[in-house]
Parts: sequence; C-alpha cells; structure tokens
Amino acid sequence: MEGLKNKKSQFIGITIMVVLMVFTVSQVLKGESIDSIVTALRSVKPIYILTGIGMMLLYASLEGVNIWLIIRGLKYRTSILKCIGYGFVGFYFSSITPSASGGQPAQVYYMKKDGISVTASSLSLMLILFAHQLVVVIYALIGLLTNTNIGGSQLANTILLAFGFITNAILLIGIILLVYWPKLVFKILNFFGLLLHRSRIIKNKEKIEKKISSSVEEYERGAIYMRNNPILLLKVTVLTLVQISLLYAVPYVVYRGFGLSGYTIMDLILMQAILNIAVSSLPLPGGVGASESLFLSMFMVFYGKKLLVPGMLLTRISNFYSVLVISGIISLIMYLWPSKKEAERAFKSY
Repeated sequence: MEGLKNKKSQFIGITIMVVLMVFTVSQVLKGESIDSIVTALRSVKPIYILTGIGMMLLYASLEGVNIWLIIRGLKYRTSILKCIGYGFVGFYFSSITPSASGGQPAQVYYMKKDGISVTASSLSLMLILFAHQLVVVIYALIGLLTNTNIGGSQLANTILLAFGFITNAILLIGIILLVYWPKLVFKILNFFGLLLHRSRIIKNKEKIEKKISSSVEEYERGAIYMRNNPILLLKVTVLTLVQISLLYAVPYVVYRGFGLSGYTIMDLILMQAILNIAVSSLPLPGGVGASESLFLSMFMVFYGKKLLVPGMLLTRISNFYSVLVISGIISLIMYLWPSKKEAERAFKSY
C-alpha cells in the first residue's frame, strides 16, 4: 500500500498533530498558574492515571478481539494476539490522519501482509464500523437528550455538535442502506458521480462508475454476511459497547482521581460521548485542538475552574497521547515483523 509506505505523508500527519498539540497547550496554559496546575496534577495518585491508560489499552485490544472473531468466522487461522495488534494499528493510524481516515486502510495493509485477503479484512472492518457507529450515535443521542446545558450553549459548540452528529448518523444510515438496499446506494452514488462529472470536477465518468460499482459489490458481500450471521454481529456490537464505554469513562477515572464526587459515571460518560461525536468529523489528526477546547467548555460543570485544566491534561494523556505512543511502537514492531510469506520463504531457503 503506497499510503503506508509513503513516509512523507505519515511525517506530515505527525507534524501537524505536534504543531496543533503545542499550540493548544500554549493557549490552554496562557494566563494559568503553572504552580497550581502542577500541584493539582501531583495530588492525583498514579493508580488513577494507570487505570485510565489501562482502560484505553483494553479499548484498543477489544477491537482486535472483534477482528479475531470475524476473521475466525471467515475460516482464517490467525492468533488473537496478532489481531489485537491490528487493533493498535488502527488506533495509531486513525490518530495521525485527518478524520481518522488512515486507520482502516492501515489495518487492511497489515492483515494482507499476514496473508488475510483484502475482501476478508474489509468485511471484518465493515462489521466493526457498523457496530461502532451504532454505539457512538446511540450514546450521543442519549447524551443530547439528557443534557440541557452543553458547553454553556455556545453557538460554535452547537454547530460543531450538530455537524458531528449529522455526519455520523448519515454514515450509520449509509451502512444500513448498504445492508438492505445496496442497489439504491449504487443509484445515489452514481447520481452524485454524474453531478461531479457535469461540474467537471471528475473527468473520467466511466472510471468513477466502475469504482463505485466495485465498492458497492464489496460492501454488498459484507451485507449478506451480516444478515446471515446475526449472532456474530450481536457479539461484535456488545464488545464494541464495552469498548466505547471504556473510552468514554476515562474522564470519570480522572474526576475521581482528584477526589471529586457528586456526579455519576454515566454523567461523565454521556458528556464525553457528546464531545467525541462533535470532534469526530473534523479534519484534525486525533481531534487535537478541538478535543481540548471542547473539554474546557463542556466539563467545567464537573471539574470547576480550579481543576478544569489539570483534568483536561490528565484525561488527554490517559485516553490519547500515552496510547498513541504505545500503539505507534506496536505498529512499528508489526511492520518490521516478517510477514507470513516472508517467513515461509525464509524457512524454505533454510
């Protein structure tokens, strides 16, 4: 896969993320007392931070378990440990690419490297995407219905939230349409392809039609598999619910780490669900910048002014930056590890 081998594109993604991170931290700390922030951070016992990081490691691992369940159902022999590695690969490449666009292509590449066909890997990731979108949208919907004052009702927050929710809901509806009405999806995509061709945005009409047709056919195979394996889909959805709940519960662990009480775990889970869906569609690597800014706006009610910035810093360290480093190391190890074909060639030559 050229995208993976193109180190320049990866370097650009990481550079953008680092620049955004430095800019965000500098803006957040502007006018704040560094001494008071450090004092607040030191008041948190390490066990709370380690618990948050551990929850995120389990979050990435559960995606790997889902991949293993589906791949095994497709009669491929692979270890659960290897599939957990694919989960971390997805986390890493989703984090360094805009709108998490690089995660699934990277996972397909790594699976192909290990002898799993593109059709099988794409099918497994389609099922996981369906379960993920279902859980994320339902969580956000519950959060929206139960929270009356999100982020101080700021107009920018409201627009961002509406955009994120609508985008994710459309993606979920699109997957459902692919499952039950693939021909309708084909007609809709062809219609927009024709509009783009007439607008001279797309020059080669036949090429785009062929690409749409092959993509729909691939997803149609996945749709048939989903309809024929409802128990497997249920297992994947339940594991995804646990996975997303772990991600959303990290702010509560940090909240308790500061010795705070008064709000339940569901209060913070639902607020994090709203935050995540708001930033998920932004073309920012890892949502860096937007996640921190929205946290400061939306979580003020939980942490108070004094602990808000320390709370945000510990939450982002626990649920993103630390796991980004770990997943990057795992991705590098898996990339350098000999593929199935390379191992077989080495064995034969020996």
